[in-house]
Amino acid sequence: MRAGALLLLALAAAALAAFGGPALLEAWLFAFLFWASLALGSLGALAIGHLLKEEWLRPVRGPLEAAARTMPLLAVMAVPVLLGLAQLYPWAGPGGGAVLEGPRALWLQPWPFRLRAAGFLALWIGLAWLLARPGRPDRRLSALVFALLLPSVTLAAQDWSLSRDPAWFGSLQGIAAWVEGLAGALAAATLTALARGTPSREESMVGLERALLTLALAVLWLWFTQYIVVWMADLPAEAGWYLRRMRGGWAWMGLGLAVPALLAAILLAAPPRHGPWRMGLVCALLLVQHAAHLWWVVRPDAPLALPPAWLDAAMLAGLGAAWLAWWREGLVARAGA
Repeated sequence: MRAGALLLLALAAAALAAFGGPALLEAWLFAFLFWASLALGSLGALAIGHLLKEEWLRPVRGPLEAAARTMPLLAVMAVPVLLGLAQLYPWAGPGGGAVLEGPRALWLQPWPFRLRAAGFLALWIGLAWLLARPGRPDRRLSALVFALLLPSVTLAAQDWSLSRDPAWFGSLQGIAAWVEGLAGALAAATLTALARGTPSREESMVGLERALLTLALAVLWLWFTQYIVVWMADLPAEAGWYLRRMRGGWAWMGLGLAVPALLAAILLAAPPRHGPWRMGLVCALLLVQHAAHLWWVVRPDAPLALPPAWLDAAMLAGLGAAWLAWWREGLVARAGA
């Protein structure tokens, strides 16, 4: 089944890359980044849980492992992005390199970008294969996975999300994007555990509550710190990145949805001893925040076309259906192992 799914998705990805317009590619990029962030966040949560011997990992280990092992599917989903660079990234279009200076002019080139992306994807597939499998966890392996995952995901976030503004470079944003993916992945795994009625000890659920709250606070702190640094240092190019997102519909998505959802999740998660309904609501809010904030980060710098909201929703659901089918098959296989 997985081989057939890969083949069908590969054909769809190739067709989109060859014949899809900028609006389709824009919608594909957002959907790809969202589902990739959940898979990478799942792999990171597994590494942290094993490394620190966290009790909260018990009820969510199965969903996290199944999500981490969707990496081969995500490699296929990356094909339209890598083939359609000129329509998605201003520096990759005709004459786009003229706006770059110094090391960034060498770093942001189409073929080096593709080679880095292929290297990242191959690395993540290998790390997921090593770590996301049943059996007794190896702390040394978890430490290696975390050590390789942190710089690779940070650089990939800078490439795939933040380089759409060639003048922008946020020192903390790559890490912040990964931490946000960690929070989203743990929230999705927790919702799965709650829906399945996964039995767990009380200390596991208490630890899970604290882990979700810690990640939510880390997301808030990292993004707010980056914002404060830009304004205190009076950096015009970086300030312009924020100013574009403070106007019109962009501001409503950021300040009207992403920020309130994150603050509401923190307020609900702060009191101890959650009931299932409150934990589920916290997780749902973290996922809403993640999707809204990712859209707020990526979409305002679209160089050619802005897809309508229905196309974004349809692409997110379409890629999500393929990703969730792969994830569910992995979850069932793990339960039967």
